[in-house]
Amino acid sequence: MLRVPLEKIRPGMILARPIPVPNDPFRYLLQRDLEIPMSLVPRLKQLGILEVWVRHPDLEFLEDIIDEGLGERQREVYLHVRRNFEAMLYGYGAGLDLSHFQDSIGELFKFLKQSSGPSILLQKLDAFDNYLMSHSTNICYLSLLLGMKLERYLIDERFHKSPREAKDLHLLALGSLLHDIGKMRVPAEILHKPGKLTDEEMAEMQRHPRYGYELVKGSVPPAAAQVVLNHHQRFNGTGYPGWTDHQSGKELPPPSGKRIPVFSRIAIMADIYDAATSKRCYQDAKLPVQVLHEMRTWCDGFFDPVVEEAFYRTVPAFPVGKVVVLSDGVEAAVVDFNPDYPVRPKVRCLRAADGKPFSHPALEEIDLALHCDLSIASVDGTDVSGFLASQELAEPALA
Repeated sequence: MLRVPLEKIRPGMILARPIPVPNDPFRYLLQRDLEIPMSLVPRLKQLGILEVWVRHPDLEFLEDIIDEGLGERQREVYLHVRRNFEAMLYGYGAGLDLSHFQDSIGELFKFLKQSSGPSILLQKLDAFDNYLMSHSTNICYLSLLLGMKLERYLIDERFHKSPREAKDLHLLALGSLLHDIGKMRVPAEILHKPGKLTDEEMAEMQRHPRYGYELVKGSVPPAAAQVVLNHHQRFNGTGYPGWTDHQSGKELPPPSGKRIPVFSRIAIMADIYDAATSKRCYQDAKLPVQVLHEMRTWCDGFFDPVVEEAFYRTVPAFPVGKVVVLSDGVEAAVVDFNPDYPVRPKVRCLRAADGKPFSHPALEEIDLALHCDLSIASVDGTDVSGFLASQELAEPALA
């Protein structure tokens, strides 16, 4: 199987994974093992789907690595997010249906604990027909992955809880699911504006954490509500919102460092990453390697260093199944991720620099961590060489 961006789909390509229907993610637009009609591609673009999985005879082993059950669990969470958000948006229903939220979160968490593959492959849910809801689902998933890698840290940071309670991730997941619920109170013309926001519009947008907190407080446990309120607060004290001194009534700057709840310190990294790698009304989706570079270089001081280190060892710069071009001109597919060398994955060569296919790709597998003379040069026609150095710096020296 290969991950193929929509613009790279060609006649004759066979689908390796079904494409879900946006409004009903348990039904499918197209089933696996069918040829992808070129007439369907424009519709997929409209739905915010960025790439599909296609068959490749030399990479079918990836089907065993990338568990399809993860997608099913994510879509189940998405459905509950959608139903709850729409009920609140249109004024029907009695409020948040926490029982269904908790059930779907529990199933996703159980799946992740039982499977080692998803913890390194990071499958995003496509935008379907609503960015806010798919984004919330992705943040829940990524926050769970990070939380699972930070259990010891959570016990230290949430010292007022028993160790079992401190590392219980259900409230992190719930808060992450609801983190942007306040955007439902932001006027649509601001929320979906394709151009730059005015100062007044930006001020309104920055009220969404407070709006969300007002919607959920009293309905969800405090630890989850804090994620909604604090997910835009940065480790260096910038970000928003500030907080109100209850004695004086004065508005004070946002908290910094470990005064920000640890669940919120996790959610902010997941939020920034997913937003930048998703197609928005005002920007195209960026490649993961570019976003990780920008987070390392443009966001200095934004993140808790412990959470940041776990994040960069969790999120692959080059997702498994992605076709890349190496610095020697060879076309290859990424087949494994090495958290110690994030920009040096293991690849399987597909075509030589002259365009000729390799006769036996399985024999042409290269671990880039062991080959300092080689690197990934481009992805989907985009030169990525300028994004690599910042991500090499945090890695151990190559032997």
